[in-house]
Amino acid sequence: MKTTAAVLMVSLSLIGCATSAQPDATDNSDNGEHNSGATSLTVTTASNAREVLQSIPPGSAMERFEALDLRGHLISYVALTDTTVGGLVFIDQKLAGTISKQDARAFYSCRGYSTAIQNHWAKDASAWTDSLLSSITPATSVQLDFSGMSTLQSIKGVVGNPMVNQVKSLVDMGTNPFNILKTLYTTRDDMKDREEFKKTQLALSAISPGAEENQVAAIIKPEDVSFVADGLVMAYPKFSVEFYLSGGIVKVIQQPSFYQLSRTQAALFYAPKAQWALCTPQKWREALPKIGPDAKVEVKTEAKQGG
Repeated sequence: MKTTAAVLMVSLSLIGCATSAQPDATDNSDNGEHNSGATSLTVTTASNAREVLQSIPPGSAMERFEALDLRGHLISYVALTDTTVGGLVFIDQKLAGTISKQDARAFYSCRGYSTAIQNHWAKDASAWTDSLLSSITPATSVQLDFSGMSTLQSIKGVVGNPMVNQVKSLVDMGTNPFNILKTLYTTRDDMKDREEFKKTQLALSAISPGAEENQVAAIIKPEDVSFVADGLVMAYPKFSVEFYLSGGIVKVIQQPSFYQLSRTQAALFYAPKAQWALCTPQKWREALPKIGPDAKVEVKTEAKQGG
């Protein structure tokens, strides 16, 4: 035991501060997300869409995207798992309104289905976003209360935590001094990898629709690529994001990567008794059976002009 303790002390001194790193309150190393730790969030027309999307707790976001429509407007969207409202929609970074939980689920499942049958939804992003806008309840203020008890699969739940293996190895390394030494050296390398991961993640998250292909590729080469009729999907499953490009320009940024999920975890898009033939940009709201009345959400709507 004394030998083990001695080796452990030497090893700790060798790897330096790597084993004493303190948790970062804004750590987003798991699943490409910012974790604000917020239990509630008030969103108004003064809120910035990108900041709101990044402020949603990791377990409360089912998906989020930013897309340029044919008119050049930026449509931002986040689907929620544990609030009374199903999702928030923004136009040019400004809150436009909410959608129901029923519609959020149908929109998710149908676009996943479309992507899975080799017709990536982003190819028809403008048609999908147009129909999304037609389904919203206009709102100028929305109060989101996060229960922390997700009933739908969150982004956090569908991607792996790159640090999990490290934690397991530390727990399971036993008392053998050579195993301890080996594990601690591995941990040091993992910490370096973690810093590089966070650096790359932040760079990718700074990309906005309208960016050029070489701006994305300069950060890191895509982990997977899909060639479509009029574009290209650059997928980064490790960072839980993908970029859809057309004409060398980023048109859609999607998290998590539907391209990757459609090939590896397509069951996440499954819904019982769905009419998959209706999963089109025009009819997706009719594709899933009704799940009962949606819970009411307190929103403030624009006052009508005139009498």
